[in-house]
Order: sequence, then structure tokens, then C-alpha cells
Amino acid sequence: METASKLRDAVRVLVVRYCRARIGRRSGTYDAADAVAKNCCLAIVAGAGDVPALLAFAYDVTRGHVDDFHRTAAELPNPLSGLPGQQREIMVLRSLVGLSADDTALALGCSVQAVRLAQHRAMTALRPAPA
Repeated sequence: METASKLRDAVRVLVVRYCRARIGRRSGTYDAADAVAKNCCLAIVAGAGDVPALLAFAYDVTRGHVDDFHRTAAELPNPLSGLPGQQREIMVLRSLVGLSADDTALALGCSVQAVRLAQHRAMTALRPAPA
């Protein structure tokens, strides 16, 4: 039971970080992001019974909830919005959520090399042009 509790807490921390990174502060608080994170955690717990890769499942559920939030909320300027979808997700998971390249690859269902290459390309695209 202690292992299940630790796993649940670890997933919750990652879900909250992801939601806060993608949604950000609204009216100066993370209330909206935390509400989405709570709904994500409830959905993950409800559907995690037979899922062998909990991290990938948690990512899919959370990404879906955050995307739903963005469809209904006014968008704020985001420096990552100019990146292609996979590069943007990799930047969020690696830089803002703090996942390793291995865990990011597991969550996205791709290779570690693909994660590293996409992150490199995203960083190049975000770098300011020389004057």
C-alpha cells in the first residue's frame, strides 16, 4: 500500500507541474491549473486499473484535459506556441515538468533519441537570431 501511495503522489506532482506549465497563472493564481490537475488525477485513478505504462496513460489524460481547457479559455501569449506540437510537448515535459529524456520518451511513446533531437530543434528555433 505504501508503494501505491508513493506512486500516486509522484504522478500527482507531475500532473500538477504539467498543468501549471501549460495553463499558467490566471488572475494571479494557479487555481484554474490546479482544478484541471485535480480532474486529471481523478480520471487517472479511475482508468489506471489495467494500464501497464502509468506515466504514458497519465500524460495522455492530462494532455487531453489541458487541451480541453485551452479550447475554452482565452489564450495568453506563450513563447512555445510557435513550435510544432511534439517539440512543444517535449519542451514542457523536459524543461518545465522536469522529466528525464527517458521518462519523456515513455510518456510520448517515442525513442529517447527522438526526444533529444526534437528538444535540440526546439531550442534552436527559440534562440534569438543574431543581430
